[in-house]
Amino acid sequence: MKTKAGLIIFGIAILASIYFVIAVKSNGPLFLDSIVSEGVTGIFKGQTYPFFKAVTELGDKIGIGIIVLTMVLWLWIKKRDYFGMAVLVFAVALGNELNKWIKELVGRERPVTAIDADSLSFPSGHAMVGLILYMLAAYLVNRSIRTASLKWVIGLITVILILLIGLSRIVLQDHFPTDVLGGFTIGITWSMLWILLYEWLYKRFPKKRS
Repeated sequence: MKTKAGLIIFGIAILASIYFVIAVKSNGPLFLDSIVSEGVTGIFKGQTYPFFKAVTELGDKIGIGIIVLTMVLWLWIKKRDYFGMAVLVFAVALGNELNKWIKELVGRERPVTAIDADSLSFPSGHAMVGLILYMLAAYLVNRSIRTASLKWVIGLITVILILLIGLSRIVLQDHFPTDVLGGFTIGITWSMLWILLYEWLYKRFPKKRS
């Protein structure tokens, strides 16, 4: 996390998050939304909906809950990593509350195609909270792996999964593309803050981390 590349990503995520919040809150038409939406819905037709409906569940409450519980049990029973357990649970839970707060702050309505939606649109909760969970889960799992190639595989699978969850929200027309992009950038910023906290705790209390 303290590498130059990590700090650059962190800085870009913060700036992009601020940009998306300001741009969406201005209520002006976003060119990116129309272009990306038309492109995505043109490529992914109705026959792909069952797949994307299954994928989107991985970023929904039940899917998030199952993965969090699984990770907590693994960190507790297998790794005895109590800092990891606390960071994961609080990052996801508070990240969900942050998502709700930003939704209220921005006040963007859902696309007219999101018939069953019962919350505001920006940022996408699936994209944001899903990224927080899977990014932190991959980080914690990779800490226990020594093989560099396996770390890359886990990282790649995680990135693909996160992108598919975000894509599913656009394909199913439940969110605007900028809702998803904003969810990603805010999620990255939030996740990196918790990773920094975890690494600080790990070094500050080496005898109490497990």
